[in-house]
Amino acid sequence: MGLRFSKLLNAYQAAQNFSTRLAYLIDKFSASPGLPVPNPTTPFWAHPLSPLAKHGAEDPLVEYADIVIIGSGITGTAIARTILDNYHPRSSEKPLTVVMLEARDTCSGATARNGGHITPWLYHDYLDLKDAYGSQMAQKVIRFRLSHVENLLSIAQEEKLVDESQCRRVDTYDVFFDKGLFNESKRKLAIYCKELPEESKPYRIIEDREEIQHLQLSPLVVGCIATTAGAVHPYRLVTGILARLLRQYSTRFHLYSNTPCTSVEQSSTPSMVRAPYVVKTARGDIRARHVVYATNGWTSHLLQGMRSKIVPARGDMTAQRPGQTLGKYVDIETGNEADWTGGRSFVFYPGDQQSRYDYLTQQPPSKAPTSGSGKHSLPCSGELMFGGGFLQGGSQERTFFESVGVSDDSSWNFSIASYLSGALGLYFEPGWGRERIEETEDVDGRKWGQGRLKAHWSGILGFSVDDQPWVGRVPAKIAGRNPKRTPTLYQASEGSVAEKASDDLDSILTEKTRKMSISFEPASGLAPEGEWIAAGYTGEGMPHAWMCGTALAHMILQTRKVPPLMPTQSEGLNVSASEDYSESASKAGVPAWLPEVFLITEERWKRADVGKWITNI
Repeated sequence: MGLRFSKLLNAYQAAQNFSTRLAYLIDKFSASPGLPVPNPTTPFWAHPLSPLAKHGAEDPLVEYADIVIIGSGITGTAIARTILDNYHPRSSEKPLTVVMLEARDTCSGATARNGGHITPWLYHDYLDLKDAYGSQMAQKVIRFRLSHVENLLSIAQEEKLVDESQCRRVDTYDVFFDKGLFNESKRKLAIYCKELPEESKPYRIIEDREEIQHLQLSPLVVGCIATTAGAVHPYRLVTGILARLLRQYSTRFHLYSNTPCTSVEQSSTPSMVRAPYVVKTARGDIRARHVVYATNGWTSHLLQGMRSKIVPARGDMTAQRPGQTLGKYVDIETGNEADWTGGRSFVFYPGDQQSRYDYLTQQPPSKAPTSGSGKHSLPCSGELMFGGGFLQGGSQERTFFESVGVSDDSSWNFSIASYLSGALGLYFEPGWGRERIEETEDVDGRKWGQGRLKAHWSGILGFSVDDQPWVGRVPAKIAGRNPKRTPTLYQASEGSVAEKASDDLDSILTEKTRKMSISFEPASGLAPEGEWIAAGYTGEGMPHAWMCGTALAHMILQTRKVPPLMPTQSEGLNVSASEDYSESASKAGVPAWLPEVFLITEERWKRADVGKWITNI
C-alpha cells in the first residue's frame, strides 16, 4: 500500500512540475520579442559588409508609400523584387512607391546568419504532412519546397550574381550514426519514392563501407541517404538583388537601414490619400496603404496577434577551417584524384532522433568574384559553414528551451558553441587530417579566430507552432486593425478634391496632410488596403522564404497570370497546377502553387496552440 501511494505521489508531483513548467514556457513564448538588439554578433557571411549596409540610414523618410515592407532579408527582398518588376502602370497612372525598413544594417537578420543550405526536408516529414493534411496537400508542400533550388539558381543567373552569390547545385548527404534511425529513414524514403516517383529520382541509399570511406566520413557512420540540393551565399544574393532594385527603381524604391519600425497604427486622422496605416519609426512616420511583415522571429512585436503563434528562437552558426586532407579523395569510378571542396553539403544525425541534427555546407574556394557588383566580395578558402547543436550540447531539453523564446542575437549558447567547435573533426575522422594553419585576415578591423573555429555567431529563427509558414492578408481580428474603418476623404479621379468634401476641410486636415494629398496619388491596380505577412519558417527559411514572399507579392498585385513554379531537377516535372489559381483561393488572388495550409486565416490562428506544440516537443 505504501509503495502504491508513493508511486501515486511521485506521479502527482511530476504532473504538478510539468504543469508549472508548461505555464512558464507558455508565458515565455507569448511575450513580445522586442526590437532586434543594436549590437548583434557578427556573421561570417557579412564580411566584408555590403555597400548597402547603412543605406538610407540618414536620409529623410518619404511621407507616403503604397507599400511598406518591414524587413530586408530574403523574404522582404523577394516581395520587393516581384512587386517592382511586375507592376506596370499605364502612362497616365502614378508609379508605385515601395519602402523597405530595416531595424539594423541591411540584411542583418536571419538571412545573413543561416547555413546557406537550400536543402528542403522531403521524405523526412512527408508522412507527417500526409497524416495532417492528406496526400494531395503533402505532395504540394513537397513540390513547393523542391522548387526553391531551381528558382534561386534561376534568379542568381537573371541577376548576374552566380559567382558572387555562390549559388550552385551540390551533392547532399543525410549521415546516420544510429542503425534504428537509419532503418526508419529508409522506410520513410521507400514510401516517398513510391508516391512521388519523379521527385525522388535523385535519391540513393549508401551502405557500402568502401563508399562511406570515400566520403571521408567516420567509421561509426552506419549509412547515408544521398540526393542533390543547393547552396548559396545568402547575404551576397540578397544585397546584390537589392542593389539592382535601388539602381533600376531609384525614384520608386526606398531602403532605410537602421530605422526600426516601433509600431504600426491605424490612422485616426482623415486624409485625402487612401492610406489607412501610420508606420512609426524613431525617425518619423510614414503613411501607407499596405504594410508587409517580413520579420520572421520578430513578427509578433509589431503584430501582437501572432504572439504564441510564431515563437523566436536563437540558433548558433560557425565558420571553420577544414582539416588539411578533407575534400581530397580518389574517385571510385575513374581512380583519379579529385576534390569535393564546396561541392557537397551534409546533415548529420548523431543519435536516434530525427529532431537532433547538425548541418554543413562549404564555401567553394575562389578568387574574388568579378560578376555582379563584386565590390563587397572576398576570396573564399573553403570555409565549413556548420550549425545546429539545438538538441546536442548538455541536457537536450534544457538546451532547447534555453534557446526557444530568445530574440537576443548579441550572444550565444556556450554549451552549443562548445559542441559545434569539436564535432566536425569527429564526423570526418580520419578524413579530417591535421589542422589547417593560415594567416588571420584583418577584415573591417576584425581578425578571425586562429584555430579551427574561424567565427561564431547566432541568429534568430521564427518557429511556427503548427510547423507551417504564415502567408497572406492578415485578418482584422489578428491585426487588431481594420483599414475599412479609417476615415478617408478621397480625391476625385481627375485629381481635384471631390466636390462633396467637407466644408471645414482645413480644420480636419493638417497642413502636412494637405500637402500630401496634392503630392501623392495612390497607385492603382493593387489589392484593397491591408496588412500582410510571410513569416514563421521554423528553421527552414531557404526552402520556404523566397516563394512565400513571391506568392505574397502576387496577392498584393492581384496578378492575373502568376508564373508557375520552376520545374524541379527531375526533368519534365510540372510542379504548377493546371490553372493560375486554385479554385478555393482564387478570390483572394492566391497563386495555385502556394500550399493552402500556409495561408493565414482566423480558423488556423485559433487552432494553433502553443501548449500543444510544447507538449509535442
